[in-house]
Amino acid sequence: MRFVVRFLRHRGRILPWREVVNQPPHYGDLRIEECLDPDLRRYVRRARLFDEANVLPSKALPELLDVRLMAMSPQAFTLTGFERADGVEYAQSWLVSDRRS
Repeated sequence: MRFVVRFLRHRGRILPWREVVNQPPHYGDLRIEECLDPDLRRYVRRARLFDEANVLPSKALPELLDVRLMAMSPQAFTLTGFERADGVEYAQSWLVSDRRS
């Protein structure tokens, strides 16, 4: 399904709400699947945003690993987990909303 994603954290730190709503949104097809993570040597639930015009995942967004649904409303939902950037893992949350919002 096509959604809009905004980050709620940067390098593990919570962003002020003003920065969350002012950051450029990322649009795409959100997919969540379970797969083997070679670094952790176990299966993890992974969320990825795919470019609408492409079959491959978006390079603009990191993957969200060990994904959990934290909150949900008719307007949006929040996914939480961790992201891997430059070999370091950081806590991350995504605010996901409908494309029309």
